[in-house]
Amino acid sequence: MGSDDGAKGREGKGAASLGTLLFLVCFVAPMLLVEQYLVRRRGLTLAKLKGEVQAVRAHPGQAIGDAVRIVEGEARDAIERGRNLERHIEAMLHRQRPPEAPPVVATPVVPQKVKKPLRDMLLDLALLAPRDALAVLDKDPLGVERVTNASEWRCPAERLLSSSNAPSREALRRMRENRDGAFLWFDHLSKAGGTSFCKFARKNVGFKSTPRYYCMPSDGADIPGTDGRVGRWPASQLREYLQRTRHRVVASEWDPFPAQMLESFRDDAVLASIIRDPLDRLVSAHKFWGVLNNPSKNAPDPVKWLRNMDKRARSRTMAQAPRDYLQQVARNNFAVWKFAFSTDGRFHDCKGDAACGRAALQAAVATLSKFHVLAPTTWQAHAGPLYARLGWSKLEEEHVVNIGTVQDSSSRRALPDADYAALREANVLDEILWHWARRAFLESLHCAP
Repeated sequence: MGSDDGAKGREGKGAASLGTLLFLVCFVAPMLLVEQYLVRRRGLTLAKLKGEVQAVRAHPGQAIGDAVRIVEGEARDAIERGRNLERHIEAMLHRQRPPEAPPVVATPVVPQKVKKPLRDMLLDLALLAPRDALAVLDKDPLGVERVTNASEWRCPAERLLSSSNAPSREALRRMRENRDGAFLWFDHLSKAGGTSFCKFARKNVGFKSTPRYYCMPSDGADIPGTDGRVGRWPASQLREYLQRTRHRVVASEWDPFPAQMLESFRDDAVLASIIRDPLDRLVSAHKFWGVLNNPSKNAPDPVKWLRNMDKRARSRTMAQAPRDYLQQVARNNFAVWKFAFSTDGRFHDCKGDAACGRAALQAAVATLSKFHVLAPTTWQAHAGPLYARLGWSKLEEEHVVNIGTVQDSSSRRALPDADYAALREANVLDEILWHWARRAFLESLHCAP
């Protein structure tokens, strides 16, 4: 037992000696080495400083230069460190703030070009040279040339007709209800198919309700039973005639449309007319008046005859030659002349003045806008719904001529190309009106008022 205790004592002393040795090696020795290094470093530094002091004392100018260079180098280093710091700070700030919006580039404001209404665009064609105006019409700006079936046409978003100058709804209602004083005024555009209209009207209102001579009142006629030229009557005479005869249809052919007189019948008169291709109408006038009703054995050349008739028409007004009922029927732009009539005569002959021509066309359009029925001859078969608004039920029309047989008066076939082109330019106002009338008919047929 004693020997064991001795052994344990010896083992404890050995462990303590080993720990002491490790402490000296791992801690004390490094510390001594560090201390020796620092002492040696201080010695070198002091030696360097002493050497520099001696160098300054020996060469003061060179020492100052070296100091300046050192300072400059340190300054450059400081500036570079400052710049690096600024870039670092800027990068940190950029990451923290939201991205800047891109610069707004001011776009120059270009005023939008306002598109003219269809009506104004069409009227302005009268200000162009006739050939240029016809070139525009040939592009079919109103979409009437491409129509193959007028009954299937659909009302577009852009309208030609305006509600501000619409036909009287009251007159239409009174006509439909057979009210006293309500009547239909048919303005017969000579050689535009109007002769058949009287027979068509009689099917619906009865023969006794119409004047005997092609629905044209005979009161005041030079020859009893013939046309009394109702187009030149004052309102009082027409009112007395309607009250006395109880007629519900009257027709006027030779005189211009009396727009001012009929204003007093605004809610009594339903207005109707039939319009035709202007050159076809002129060729038909030549065939009827220049050939069939011409006592001469030799038929006149259509171009020369039409030229002479135009000169005759412009040489005097109807007021100056009231008995010459044929004087205007073959004039150029006959439809515009008829429906643009003004008592001051300013549109009788514009003499090539474009502004006057536009004003005349505008007056004709304003007048015809008030018509309840304006049927193109090419689409008369589709006009039934318009006549039905009058309360009429027998809606099939027929072509009637009082001399000879029904003829096709195609101006393209009847005239040489050069004469056709020249006549078309001379009738440019009627050509524009012909386009307007067809589009107006389609809108009246399919568009809500």
